[in-house]
Amino acid sequence: MDFSQRIPTLQNRVREGHRLLRRSRTAIATADRILLTSWVSLFEGLGPLVTAATSEEECLQSLGSSEADLLLCTDLLEAGSGVSLVRRARVAYPQLKILMLIQRPIVRTILEAIDAGSDGLCAHQTAGSGTVFAALNAIDSDDQYIDPMISGVLRHGRLGKGSDQGPLAELSLREEDVLRGLCRGMSNREIADALVVSIDTVKSHVGSVLRKLPAKDRTHAVVMAFRDGLVELPARPPRWQGPRESG
Repeated sequence: MDFSQRIPTLQNRVREGHRLLRRSRTAIATADRILLTSWVSLFEGLGPLVTAATSEEECLQSLGSSEADLLLCTDLLEAGSGVSLVRRARVAYPQLKILMLIQRPIVRTILEAIDAGSDGLCAHQTAGSGTVFAALNAIDSDDQYIDPMISGVLRHGRLGKGSDQGPLAELSLREEDVLRGLCRGMSNREIADALVVSIDTVKSHVGSVLRKLPAKDRTHAVVMAFRDGLVELPARPPRWQGPRESG
């Protein structure tokens, strides 16, 4: 995609978003080392970046001593989770403003992030389109922000449409990951490579998915997933950045 025509708009959004960053003591937490590096570079010449961590506990410990008033995090961390981090940080530091980038845009993660107390939610895949700075502007005005991709997943999801959550409530997040891979027609090897786990681990998760749905085979599981709305597929596939898992 050619972004040339959008350069002035994107630059203006960056300037607007920086207003909050200049006034804040910011903490960042993510398992994505590339994203972490880009965020650290972004803060050159801006307000103080007081914490940069890749795990839940490291970030929480730093929040206690750094007097941060803005937390930027992702749902996936090397240890712990972004949702748990937000929930614990919200209890300990009620005035903290929190923006989460969702790297795995599934209904359960989104609802848990909202329930944990996030002020803003952006899909990791749309971050370059200006949604992060739109979220920062909203948060700066004591408002809340959910970007269009996140709201689209919620709008079409079935998890929040009643108390009967069906088979999805029984699947672990990793099993949901594997089911999404099956729905994309991925092989066990491709799923293992995408999730950075062993093939044996994938096979184990596939077996658990088939038992819990219940489904007689992989094809049946895919049919059930699409028929019953068990899996929400975003417009663009997420970048799986979960921690390495042994078989």
